Amino acid sequence: MILSLSVLALPVCVLASVSYLRAEAIPWEPKNTTSVDQSVVHNGTYYLSDRGNSVVHVVDLFTGKTVADVNGFVGLQLNNGKPDNAISGPNGLIVLPDRNELYVGDGDGSVKVIDLRNNTIVASIATGSVYRADEFAYDAKRQLIVVTNPEETIPYVTIISAVGRQVLGNITFPGATNGIEQPAWSAFDGYTYVSIPETTANAGGEIDVIDVEQFKVLKVFPEPNCNAHGIVFGPNQQLLLGCSYDSIVRYGIAHTAIMDVSTGNITATIDGIAGADQVTYDPTRNLYYVTAYQNTADGTKNGAPDPKLAIIDAGTNTLVETITTDNVTAHSVAVDPMSNALIVPLVNSGITIFDFSNASSSAASPTPTASGAAREGILPVFFVAMAALATIMNL
Repeated sequence: MILSLSVLALPVCVLASVSYLRAEAIPWEPKNTTSVDQSVVHNGTYYLSDRGNSVVHVVDLFTGKTVADVNGFVGLQLNNGKPDNAISGPNGLIVLPDRNELYVGDGDGSVKVIDLRNNTIVASIATGSVYRADEFAYDAKRQLIVVTNPEETIPYVTIISAVGRQVLGNITFPGATNGIEQPAWSAFDGYTYVSIPETTANAGGEIDVIDVEQFKVLKVFPEPNCNAHGIVFGPNQQLLLGCSYDSIVRYGIAHTAIMDVSTGNITATIDGIAGADQVTYDPTRNLYYVTAYQNTADGTKNGAPDPKLAIIDAGTNTLVETITTDNVTAHSVAVDPMSNALIVPLVNSGITIFDFSNASSSAASPTPTASGAAREGILPVFFVAMAALATIMNL
């Protein structure tokens, strides 16, 4: 029995302060890695793209164990002895919950489709590029996938039909001068928003609003010297912009921005948090998570490295906690909206799971630690309760 999140109306909580306890770390396998990409949680299972091991790791969050490693990716490729992400994979990934499938970008320009019932690749879709297919958005209403092709001279996004697993067309971004980053679909207006870190018109970056049926850009919203990589929708029409290391280097600015996409206006900035890549949102706790893995202590390019995961209250747009991470693999983050478990890949520890604690704190916490018993007490109780609820509701 698979419990779908779409069945339950999960409550939204607004917290003045939060606290995460480090529960356990799953060691890297079959070997240590220094190159990972995006991650996601679906139905209590965590998925992570690991280029160094050429796999997508599949982790059961109930047991804290790896249950599968999906092979079939090109892995980490070298160019003159150095890692070359442009031709490496796996990369970005996204779950299609209505189809029980995981779409994953690979380094040869293909998109691999994984059947989540048996964790096997069942299709490979060519995007027309010999460079990596990267990050994804899913238009659930139209069952259309958007995947970025950032390494082309003129970057573009490819539109794929989930039903036919075939390419329908693409949208180019001729003004982009530093690739393209995360797309995000809005359930509010049905459009897809694409993070463009730098363009000829907007050196500080822009958000392009695209129509995936008409294959065109509808609107452009300039960013406030943010050069965003990761973006994610929160409550209402808020879009969090994860400002990248470029904003630190070029402008000496270290902040995270919140955009109201109904107007394109910036409604809040959170200072001291930048150098971000993947970002995510937990709707049950109403929290944003920002992988500020290239953050610096003073917000300048000469500042000491200060990598951290930032947790932001989406109700007040204020920073409520930080967790010390690293500047190698900790540019990936995922959260389980059912248990609120937080997962970050740490280069020296492995896939690291933090459990949500109701204990309040008046200050940001350093890297938390806890025994493995923390998960034995927190998550199993939650999942047993959810299983009982599912039985009662006959889901």
